[in-house]
Amino acid sequence: MGKEKIVYGQCALCRQNKELQLSHIVPRFVGRKMIKTALGNIRVTNEPNKVAQDIEKHYMLCHDCEELFSAKERWFASNIFNPWQDHKQREFSYDENLTYFIVSLSWRSLYLDLEEYSCDATFDKEILLTMLRAENIMRDYLLGKRQDVSDIQNHMFFFDRIESASNYDFEKNPSVAMHRSITSYSAYNGKTSFTISNLLGIMIVTFYSMEEQEEWTNTQILNGRGTIVAENQGIKSVVGQEIQHWMNEAENAKTNLSDNQKNKILEKMKKVGNGIRDYAIFQDFIDDEILKRNNEKK
Repeated sequence: MGKEKIVYGQCALCRQNKELQLSHIVPRFVGRKMIKTALGNIRVTNEPNKVAQDIEKHYMLCHDCEELFSAKERWFASNIFNPWQDHKQREFSYDENLTYFIVSLSWRSLYLDLEEYSCDATFDKEILLTMLRAENIMRDYLLGKRQDVSDIQNHMFFFDRIESASNYDFEKNPSVAMHRSITSYSAYNGKTSFTISNLLGIMIVTFYSMEEQEEWTNTQILNGRGTIVAENQGIKSVVGQEIQHWMNEAENAKTNLSDNQKNKILEKMKKVGNGIRDYAIFQDFIDDEILKRNNEKK
């Protein structure tokens, strides 16, 4: 193996000129979990026939700033992500570590997206100014220059066993799409602007502006101590369109999969045999079939 290249530049967070680390946008432990629990290989939806070796990463942080984020990532993995993924816990007590983790996650995507949006003449100028203001607030918070993130809201929604949903195409397997995908990006719909991340079924949304009709029940993460429970949560939001988008992408990827790749997947399934019942995706397929039947009865 060749040596990893050394890159120098301005750190995206502290803005000092230093050696830059190859930083994951969504933390690496999420990708490792996906690889460990996958029946096949990791694939990118827009290139389904290409096997991905890792999840998205960029040279953007110096070592010191990377360590700031890493400490909170370890906290989140140990206290929320792994216990929920392993079906060992549904109620989680949290402290300021969770807010820091969420802000660090959303800030990474927002920072990168703003580089593109700032050059897009069609991007809503009011929303752009709102996002630029939010990026500055979040940066100061992450550097310890302020103790809060002003009016920015953080929400966490657990896609556990989905009992009901409306306005979705149930033929596109929402449980599979949510539990087997990793993504993070910033967007807007009307006057609502946000960064949305999906960590294998844990959806994290940071709002920079919200229209009045947004309804989020038992999802908000406050800056301080609190409790979040993976049940009795509900959302009525433009964010739902992003979920439908993920489902469409997953369906398109499946459609565009080559015969060669389909055969490889089938061969792996044959080798696993009845052991497929031990994979989380098996339960997701069952849940989606139940959702389809329930929807047909309405």
